[in-house]
Amino acid sequence: MKCDESENSGAAVAVYKSNNATVKKVDGEKIGFMKVGEAGKTARPYCTECGTVLFNVWQPNWCAANRNAMTTADGSAFQPKGTVMNINCKNAFDKDKVPAPNHGSVPFGTLFKFIPLIAGLTCDGSNAKDKALIPEDLSKVEIVPITWE
Repeated sequence: MKCDESENSGAAVAVYKSNNATVKKVDGEKIGFMKVGEAGKTARPYCTECGTVLFNVWQPNWCAANRNAMTTADGSAFQPKGTVMNINCKNAFDKDKVPAPNHGSVPFGTLFKFIPLIAGLTCDGSNAKDKALIPEDLSKVEIVPITWE
């Protein structure tokens, strides 16, 4: 993962099986955690140097990574193969800036692929070993305001 220094690039969240993602070890001071609102139940790791959100979710069997911060094994920027559907666009701050192809919600075909992943099917649980991306105490995580209400 690398810091995303471009202006307004956002978080292009993509979901990966735990055995398809490798996390490089970094200085613990470079990783901060935040949750959205007082009642937030999930801590999202971010880069303390630039503020880039690295993961939306980090679970034992899967993770939702910010594709804009991902790199390949040689350090170059990650580029997905094929066309990427931008989903849930109805929640974008500026819908006109969401690149095509896009969909206002989550298409059924995408849900059909996503549900087995959430259930942990064909995953090896290797994310559970990377404790650096899970805060020790959720009550001590930085709270950021809910901006969409």
